[in-house]
Amino acid sequence: MDLDISVSDFALWISEILRFDLEEAEDSFIYKPRFGSLENTTLTLTKEKLEGEIDSLRSYNETSETVLSDDKSYEILVREEGHFHRFLPRSRGDDVVLEVSDPENKITYTLGRPSNQFSLYLIKNAAQYGEPRALSRPTMPGSIMRRVLEEQPCVLELVKKFIAGRLTLKLVSETKKSVSEFDKFSSAFLFNITYNTDTSLVQQRDFDELLRTGRITRSRRSSLDEIDPPRRTYIPDLIHHYQLAVGTENPMLEYISYYHIVEHFFESIFNEALVEKVRNTITHPDFSYKRKKDISSLIKDIGKSIKMRDDSMTFSEQEGLRLTLAKYVDLTDLKQKLNDYDDTLVTYYKTSPVSFSSAPVVDLVGDDEELIFKNLAGRIYKNRNSIVHSKESEKSKYTPFRDDKTLVKDVPLIRFISEQVIFATSSVS
Repeated sequence: MDLDISVSDFALWISEILRFDLEEAEDSFIYKPRFGSLENTTLTLTKEKLEGEIDSLRSYNETSETVLSDDKSYEILVREEGHFHRFLPRSRGDDVVLEVSDPENKITYTLGRPSNQFSLYLIKNAAQYGEPRALSRPTMPGSIMRRVLEEQPCVLELVKKFIAGRLTLKLVSETKKSVSEFDKFSSAFLFNITYNTDTSLVQQRDFDELLRTGRITRSRRSSLDEIDPPRRTYIPDLIHHYQLAVGTENPMLEYISYYHIVEHFFESIFNEALVEKVRNTITHPDFSYKRKKDISSLIKDIGKSIKMRDDSMTFSEQEGLRLTLAKYVDLTDLKQKLNDYDDTLVTYYKTSPVSFSSAPVVDLVGDDEELIFKNLAGRIYKNRNSIVHSKESEKSKYTPFRDDKTLVKDVPLIRFISEQVIFATSSVS
């Protein structure tokens, strides 16, 4: 791996993750907690130790942002999905949660906290996004921090505990193997765990998703001391979908949950628009109920908007989505939220269609609001259809995990839209 990064840069990024003050001595880096009760506590990381770990990292291949490998080892980032987390390393002691040997294929599987090299790799990748601190867990309570620091751990070991919720699966082989072979064995091992324990462990392929919480909380009130009492009340169904979306790390479930918030209003808004259209037509001076052609034209217009299916009336969901967006979404606020979250996203939506769904681009900075809402509805609706419909014959369909890296780019867009809908339909308490 070509790694043109100084030891001082890594030391600084580590201090941001730990939220410690950093002092550089001649042969070491000194870390001091930013807590009054712990002001006399220091941790030292020698430059020789850190340089050694960085040199070791250089010997690996940068397979992807969440995979580190060479010809005899393969380490991937994994996440546990579900309500209960069974595979958590103990706060003290060994980093290993599970270790299994396969004598036949001469591979050892180790599930646990990331290696020092993988930790530095994640930090390096986060720094390239300008957000190393986004990898860090929320600040520990003072009592827990005191206990952790009293153990005087190695700084690099402490970093593993601060990189919140990160597990890796490491495969070590006695013989050389290709990346595709390692990937096949790792997928099979994760399936075995899921099948036997009823706990889903999946490879974390999208690095953007790792930074999601950190990006959101920097513009929100992440400290419990700053939470205010509510001054508005919200539609309960919308809140339930929102809580489900925020509570999952699965981009597919997250996207669909946010979509359900917007979908809640499709029928009522569509019907309102149709009623208004009919009212405007029949009250216009050009319309006469005595002229047959006027009545026929009105019937045709209504027929284009609604269809009969199984004795029930249906309508275009994409049109319902467009009308909902036009009614509730403030484009200026949406662009601001997206820029605060990631200042590359507005340009991304303008230039990048969605590969798995063939969803169109949308220029949020354009002057034609009608066109913006049309394209925005088209992008969101095509993504939704690709996620929901997965028949083999479907050309545009979402494949779990493989397409996560692409889908996760569109999650902030639907999230901020759903939040606007929740706020716009709330009531002052």
